[in-house]
Amino acid sequence: MGKLVSIAEYGTAAEAHIVKSRLEAEGIPCYLYNENLNSILAGVSFARIKLQVPLEHSLKAADIILENPSDPPTTL
Repeated sequence: MGKLVSIAEYGTAAEAHIVKSRLEAEGIPCYLYNENLNSILAGVSFARIKLQVPLEHSLKAADIILENPSDPPTTL
């Protein structure tokens, strides 16, 4: 696995997990950064959850996120 890059940010763990599950279903490995910090400091802007994927999967992952408007709001 190569370098991880952040491709989206979410305000809640529930939102992040919905998108993470969608990407994993497409075979893209993903990781949530700040998930535990967000649980402790909910609502604090610096505690947003970052969805990270390997660099080699980042373009495909971004395409999947942007093609699904029914998914939770995303900050790219």
